[in-house]
Amino acid sequence: RKPPPPPVAMSLNRLKETLLPCSSSSAQSQSQPRSPSPPRPPRRPPKTSLSQQLLRLEASYSLPAPPPSPPKPLSQKTAEDAAEQPTSSSEEDVAPRPRRRPAPPPAASFEPRGPYEPLVLSPLGEHPIVQVPPSINCRLLAHQRDGVRFLYNLYRNNHGGVLGDDMGLGKTIQTIAFLSSVIGKDNNQGEKSTDKGKKSSPVLILCPTSVIRNWENEFSEWANFSVAVYHGPNRDLVLEKIEGQGLEVLITSFDTFRTRDKVLCDISWELVVVDEAHRLKNEKSKLYTACLGITTQKRFCLTGTIMQNKIMELFNVFDWVVPGCLGDREHFREYYDEPLKHGQRLSAPERFVQVADKRKKHLVSVLKKFLLRRTKEETIGHLMLGKEDNIVFCRMSDVQKRVYRRMLQQPDIQILVNKDLPCSCGSPLTQVECCKKIEPRGIIWSYLHRENLDGCPLCPFCLVLPCLVKLQQISNHLELIKPNPRDEIEKQKKDAELAAAVFDTDIELVGGSAKSENFMGLSDSEHCGKMRALERLLSLWTLQGDKILLFSYSVRMLDILEKFLIRKGYCFSRLDGSTPMNARQSLVDEFNKSPSKQVNLC
Repeated sequence: RKPPPPPVAMSLNRLKETLLPCSSSSAQSQSQPRSPSPPRPPRRPPKTSLSQQLLRLEASYSLPAPPPSPPKPLSQKTAEDAAEQPTSSSEEDVAPRPRRRPAPPPAASFEPRGPYEPLVLSPLGEHPIVQVPPSINCRLLAHQRDGVRFLYNLYRNNHGGVLGDDMGLGKTIQTIAFLSSVIGKDNNQGEKSTDKGKKSSPVLILCPTSVIRNWENEFSEWANFSVAVYHGPNRDLVLEKIEGQGLEVLITSFDTFRTRDKVLCDISWELVVVDEAHRLKNEKSKLYTACLGITTQKRFCLTGTIMQNKIMELFNVFDWVVPGCLGDREHFREYYDEPLKHGQRLSAPERFVQVADKRKKHLVSVLKKFLLRRTKEETIGHLMLGKEDNIVFCRMSDVQKRVYRRMLQQPDIQILVNKDLPCSCGSPLTQVECCKKIEPRGIIWSYLHRENLDGCPLCPFCLVLPCLVKLQQISNHLELIKPNPRDEIEKQKKDAELAAAVFDTDIELVGGSAKSENFMGLSDSEHCGKMRALERLLSLWTLQGDKILLFSYSVRMLDILEKFLIRKGYCFSRLDGSTPMNARQSLVDEFNKSPSKQVNLC
């Protein structure tokens, strides 16, 4: 079980939650008034055992047949192999006999398309009229129209801003609709509706390499823009097109912009859009420094995670988007960062808490002018009523349990378990305060401090993360705790030593302490609790024709799952860090469109 987050982490979450109603009200004030909708309870994923989950799925197959209805489009279920923790449940997981369930009722449909009319953004009486073309507006949801209005109001006032919607709410689509109004697209042929004699500057879009193709596809689907990608060996040819003023949108990656910033910053951009803008959280990074060279003040950021770890990350993003909106760095640190830190400590005096609350409210009031942040629950929650989140606890195999217990007895973990016990030397201090700050006998500790046998200032707490990783590897698959041939030789030796220690008498059962290449052994689910659970769930999901996305944090685990799927006869595709960028979108499209593709490994 994970330890509770520290007070600062909890306070960051509270600050993020505080941003929601303020930013939402800002968007509503700039859009047409709508009747308030009743608050919806948050969807909390139920936590069940595997047998309970299987029985629930089996029960859904046995429902009475509903009246004839149109076939439901393929749904997607996600099985995450690395997120659950092992449990000591003693119940026997018995899979029910699969039976084909009747046709499900139709899923909740999206709201009807709006009328085929433009979305006028410019104030009444202002000329030229700025509008989103009907071909785009009729496909937008209500919250997306609000987002387009928000972006245009900032643009009209020569400002930038942050669109901080949750993932899946259509930040890309809102941006394209906004750009169609700025550039002046008024139909599917790409004709311009405003200032026909004026040639505007191009738009620059910065994004991760992995989503360049997605941006291209969305532009081609939603409007007829003149788009080019500045990436790869032929990128210099694109510059000639910019000089000839035949280009409206240029898409490039963060890495390319970081290395070619001097060339791109010399171009006069109408506006700049940064996708996944949390990449700008570090003011010392080369990417942040390169982005400072962009001269336009119309800077827009798209991100679902505005702040990840520190409040200063918030300052870095907004200081680039709207320079000076939060004061200078020292002012922000003294007026917001330090009071919030002091007021969020558990032992903080009441006076500090009141000051922190006051500064937090003031910060939110400033940010809501430039930030629009909305969640799925408050925007498309009614469209997600048929979706479920389930956390399934998997019982480890017997050999996994034995290896897990041996790992808990290792000196590296025992020094953490016993840290608060009285020291054995007779001192009134605890072990961690006296003689047990270091553990030279520990295999993990000795590797971490191979260059400093006296330990480090964090000892023994420097062992927490490495030990948790080892426990997670054991609960995922015993092969993961064996040495990785890609690691340095010294680490491989230590990992082999640790594997031999925790496997002990089971070492032959798991194929030794070295990495195994045996297909039948790796693809067998007998000694892996999660793979046994996955085997049963896959049989039920594929029975109804569902597609499955199977995620893993570990490439080595993906290799094992690939062998498992081959052995079971599933048709699958795989997308990981080794997949070429120019092949990723085609793999995604093939998985979505091909009826034979059942599983996608990610």
